[in-house]
Amino acid sequence: MTKTCSPFGVAFIGALLAAGGAHAADIRTTQITPSTTLPFFTFSSQQFTIDQIADGITGDSPFNGFAANGIGAGRITLTLDAAYDLDSFTLWNDINVSNEGVRSFTLSFEGLSGNALGSTGALSALSQFAPQLYSFAGTVSGVKTVQIDVLTSSLQIEIREVAFNGVATVTAVPEPGTVAAMLAGLCTMALLLRRKRI
Repeated sequence: MTKTCSPFGVAFIGALLAAGGAHAADIRTTQITPSTTLPFFTFSSQQFTIDQIADGITGDSPFNGFAANGIGAGRITLTLDAAYDLDSFTLWNDINVSNEGVRSFTLSFEGLSGNALGSTGALSALSQFAPQLYSFAGTVSGVKTVQIDVLTSSLQIEIREVAFNGVATVTAVPEPGTVAAMLAGLCTMALLLRRKRI
């Protein structure tokens, strides 16, 4: 008599495989290290430094974010804590929403070794507290660094917060034979457990 995997065994195996799948999530705060050579703005002893675009503060109080002192164009580098497959970028533009902040910019993507992975065309931004989402035409795979090149601003560069959406890059994919051996082993275990109960 031939024995096959029980429905429980098949469901268990399916759940294990599904658990290994990655789901897109927000990439922000401690997952992003921002840097720039642009000088930051100080107002009444409050400094608007580059680290504030990845600190998780997106509301209208207190005023928070990066402001480049009187400079309307320049580069900001966002280094991610790992390589990611990115689907979109989110920008909270302007610090106090007085029709200031970024007006147009591009994003350039680099891999782990600094290799170019492509870039967007010019993107437009609005001054608003609400986040502005920029969905990419397709997933950009293996991104470690993103360069924001601000092309134009109103008054000066002002960015409240940034984030991405994506998943950590999978570095090793099991061979089909490995997956088949794992399935066979799990099925055998399920059959042995079933036999013990009989």
